[in-house]
Amino acid sequence: MKELLNDTIFGVKIGTWLIIGAACLLVCGVLYLVFRKKCNAFIKAHKEAVLYIVFGALTTLVNSIVFYPLVNLPGMADKSGWWTLVVNVISWVAAVAFAYVTNKFFVFGSRDKSKNTVFREIVLFVGARVASLLIESAILAVFVTALGWNKNAVKLAASVVTVILNYFFSKLLIFRKKEPKEE
Repeated sequence: MKELLNDTIFGVKIGTWLIIGAACLLVCGVLYLVFRKKCNAFIKAHKEAVLYIVFGALTTLVNSIVFYPLVNLPGMADKSGWWTLVVNVISWVAAVAFAYVTNKFFVFGSRDKSKNTVFREIVLFVGARVASLLIESAILAVFVTALGWNKNAVKLAASVVTVILNYFFSKLLIFRKKEPKEE
């Protein structure tokens, strides 16, 4: 665990990132308490988008919770190339499964649990996530590999594009509200 906390992301130790994250949560909590009425009004007005962001952050956490312990298993450090790819796929699958459930029930409120609907949603959801992963990879390939831009900045920008794409895929294609049938 000590080794993991001493690893760096963007040149900063993971332990430091955890402290920064905890401080941000504390500040957000205090701001919420001070501006509770305005925060609640904003959340009520933009509930779907706020929930999408919250569960998106939790999806990222699920991905990390699965990825980091597995990628750092004893004896696997010398196999970092292929093992990292295997673990990345495992953590991506866990994150997509978590995202599907939370998006279905909490963000977009899809209550239809019939086999046909769930099968359709899962296929579209996974397909959309694969599509956005390929788009993100293409962005990285063009701007980092071909043009030599900063990989961290490009990854951040590509992640923003991916989050936006995934939201619209989910809202407009996967969990779209059905039009009420006229009788």
